[in-house]
Amino acid sequence: MIRTISAAETIALRWPVLRPGFPRETAIFDGDDAPGTLHFGAFVGDRLVGVASIYLVPCPEKIAAQPGVSPAFQLRGMATLPEVRGAGFGKALLDACVAAARENGAAILWCNARTSAADFYAKNGWRIVGAEFDIPTVGPHFRMSRALA
Repeated sequence: MIRTISAAETIALRWPVLRPGFPRETAIFDGDDAPGTLHFGAFVGDRLVGVASIYLVPCPEKIAAQPGVSPAFQLRGMATLPEVRGAGFGKALLDACVAAARENGAAILWCNARTSAADFYAKNGWRIVGAEFDIPTVGPHFRMSRALA
């Protein structure tokens, strides 16, 4: 089951899955509590097994079909527990994020995807935009986007 959750609730998965070995504060993102930010959790019963967040963030010009496409949302903090990967929770979280972005009038959803996750996003309708790049302390990424029109 997918439902909205608070920013604070995302930390239980963001921290160990996306920021292992780093301080807990590194799993708290700028904009977590900003107006328009939405957080989603995937649950098995009462157990949180996946998280994803979308932020009302302007689309980088390289992605936008037309400069200034607005509004745009950025997907961040997508994480699932290793033991549930491949069971559909990631796809369900992406679907919830796409639906919420559409409901809020967005034309595009974009993210900085870890290179290791790029195939997962591509299988779900996302496309790579530009060359691979490195985010210090996190590793190689691709910018990816999904049109919502």
